[in-house]
Amino acid sequence: MKKALLLLLAVMLVGCSGEGTEKKKEENVKKEEVVKEEKVVPVKFEEVDPESKATIEKFVKKYNVRVELYKEDTELPIELERIPEPITSELKEEKKIFSQTLLETDFKKYKGHYKIVAKYNMDKKLIGYNISVEASPADEVNDEGDEWTEGFLSAMSTTDAIGLSLDKFDVHLSKALEEEKDTHSYIDSNYKVTILMPDIDLGKFEINYDLTK
Repeated sequence: MKKALLLLLAVMLVGCSGEGTEKKKEENVKKEEVVKEEKVVPVKFEEVDPESKATIEKFVKKYNVRVELYKEDTELPIELERIPEPITSELKEEKKIFSQTLLETDFKKYKGHYKIVAKYNMDKKLIGYNISVEASPADEVNDEGDEWTEGFLSAMSTTDAIGLSLDKFDVHLSKALEEEKDTHSYIDSNYKVTILMPDIDLGKFEINYDLTK
């Protein structure tokens, strides 16, 4: 009987100990979640470095002008979404940089989605841009590539709005597609442009525009 009681007591103690451990684990997890939530504090656009703020505002205006040109084309009008003005989107910290989503929208005509992001360092100074596109898989695209048009035009609008050469961009984009490389980079002005296409068969690609100085 004593042995049975001791065994039962031992089991209860183990159970209580385990329960306490589990409670501590749960408490620690909750504390970690609270700490993470506290760290993610959005930064308002007004807090950005003044020179960078002016650059972004100029970029948005130029992008929207390019969008209007595509829409007013008499031969092949294509409508793209404008970047909202005035800029009100906040900056969020991600991997020791801040990112600001300027535009995130779906294609207007075909199946697809794209996002344009401005990137800042921890001093809230502009360090570059990124555009990511998700469109129809390659085997669902016609010979003219119409299903991908809106994504490529948005990328071209981004390139032009930054102030880079569209001709140079076209040459390198074509080269990246022809050589079927996952990554292709080139330098234009004070930007390093990196075209990322590891999942191009799935209709996904992105382009990084990183300031070199």
